[in-house]
Amino acid sequence: MGLEAMYSAISGLQGDSTWLDVIGNNIANVNTTAYKASRLEFSNQISNNLNSGTGDNPAEGLGGTNPEQVGLGVKVASIDTLFTQGQLQQTGITTDIAITGTGFLDAKVGDTTYLTRAGNLNFDSNGNLVDQNGGLIQGYTASLEYQQTTVEAGANPLVVTSANLVLNNQNPGAIGNIQIKPDMVIPAKATTVMNIAGNLDSFQQADQTGGILDVSTTADGPLLPFIEAPGVTTVGIGAIADPRAAAPAGGMVMQQTANLSTGQPIIQAGGVPLQTARQTASFAWNQQPPISPATETVTTVYDSLGNPHEITTLYYQVNDLGEAGINTPTAAGQSQAVYAWYSFDATGGVAPFSGAVTPPGGGNAQDSNLLGGTGIAEEYTRNTGDTYVGDFLVFNTDGSLATSGGADVGPNGVQMAQADIYLPPADGGAGANNTPANSPMPTIGANITQIEMNFGTAGVLGTGKRDGLFSDAEGTFQIINGVNTYVPSDTATVKSQDGYADGTLQSLSFDKTGTIQGVFSNGKTFALGQVVLTSVTNQEGLESVGNGYYSQTASSGPSFTGLAGTSDLGTVQGSSLEGSNVDLTVELSNMIIAQRGYESNARVISVVNSTLQTLTQLGQGG
Repeated sequence: MGLEAMYSAISGLQGDSTWLDVIGNNIANVNTTAYKASRLEFSNQISNNLNSGTGDNPAEGLGGTNPEQVGLGVKVASIDTLFTQGQLQQTGITTDIAITGTGFLDAKVGDTTYLTRAGNLNFDSNGNLVDQNGGLIQGYTASLEYQQTTVEAGANPLVVTSANLVLNNQNPGAIGNIQIKPDMVIPAKATTVMNIAGNLDSFQQADQTGGILDVSTTADGPLLPFIEAPGVTTVGIGAIADPRAAAPAGGMVMQQTANLSTGQPIIQAGGVPLQTARQTASFAWNQQPPISPATETVTTVYDSLGNPHEITTLYYQVNDLGEAGINTPTAAGQSQAVYAWYSFDATGGVAPFSGAVTPPGGGNAQDSNLLGGTGIAEEYTRNTGDTYVGDFLVFNTDGSLATSGGADVGPNGVQMAQADIYLPPADGGAGANNTPANSPMPTIGANITQIEMNFGTAGVLGTGKRDGLFSDAEGTFQIINGVNTYVPSDTATVKSQDGYADGTLQSLSFDKTGTIQGVFSNGKTFALGQVVLTSVTNQEGLESVGNGYYSQTASSGPSFTGLAGTSDLGTVQGSSLEGSNVDLTVELSNMIIAQRGYESNARVISVVNSTLQTLTQLGQGG
């Protein structure tokens, strides 16, 4: 009898002791954020061969014998980290995040970047996003980008500078410390587009018997704008030279005359009437006594200083102008409905209609350059001194948009382009006939703002869409005072605009992509930063270095850094933490097993010791 049994038992004691160490550490970290439990695996040590065994021997009439081996104990084969998902815990703290799925946060400490699943984060006094150890969390930070836009307004082009907060998360070279100042202020953004959608009821057709404006007497009711191609001379009542006429290139002159017997305007191009068939009854308002719009939209927009402006746009249904009018080309047939729109800066409660229309120069309308020489809309001044801009909207027979509310010159004649309105500073000097030289909508104290009126996608039948304004008979017949009366349904509305006033940071939150969303006092939400996640080929090859950190090793293999929710990386759960994945049921059960194993190995040592003592006594007795 040798000491192999004692040595085997000693290795068993050592193995079970190490197992108890692992179990104790797991239990100790049962409440540690994102802690990953360890698992110990045993393997037997090399055996002492007493007999190597033999094969069968037919010549001797003997069969084979098996090897005779006595094991020399046990050893710890591995201690693996179990990267199973921990239970998510809602904390209500907006800077807490939990990772669901694959990936680690990158935390930079000095020149070393560690991996961690612990998402109990906060911002330090400098606005750096840090973990519980002060490690700097890596990712992308949004930055302000400045853009200059040249606005052609009258003879003097204006340069407008706008600031936009941009999160560039596509450039890995931009990954660094995430820094968001707690007193961050987002600068104001001037409105650049108003998106208008809804129905303009086409059922009530306009009638020439009423609502026609006599430009010679400036009777009540607004004056329709007229659109012309370049190179037309200005004639008619109180003819006014176009302010761009003197420009050698891109000059555009507007012609408008009036039939003095009826007061109905007539558009001519080169002396040839565009409305030859309807020279005395071309334009009529829809019959809504007193002359009033079919509907209106009201929305708040912002100039470059963040000042709010209330823009009221009125919509009037007029005659279908038909093949010879502005709805060209006409291969797809005549339009279903035509509306005139007028936009007013009604800031401060200024009423859009508070007096008679006074065309500039006492009887003739003067156009205003909306698109730097490529588009025209008409400018009119009311008795109260407010100015406004307007144009036509034409619809196809299926209710889709045929024109988009502005003017441009196409290959088939006068085509409609997207319309713009302006919020410029007050003009220092008066333009022709005391009209603003730059724009029809003056605003004092702010840089000029050019706003696109996006009515939708326009085109001939089959091309025009119903993704903005459309024109259907969507009203209903109702009995009113005993009469079956059609009640129109006009649902036009400004569904969105992209401007806003400045605002200070109010709160933060994380979305599932790890993007930090900031809510500002102006009601706007912006992406201020985004954490990145890193995955490795072999998670079990990572080395735990304490404080919830892991470092990469040769065994962990190559790493990949990207955005949450992409390339098999997990997602982020805001206001939550990932709990420890320690299973107490398993650990307590293993602890009992390890304890019994330790006791049994100790008993083996005790028995071997007694046996050796007996052997010694036998020697003494001899």
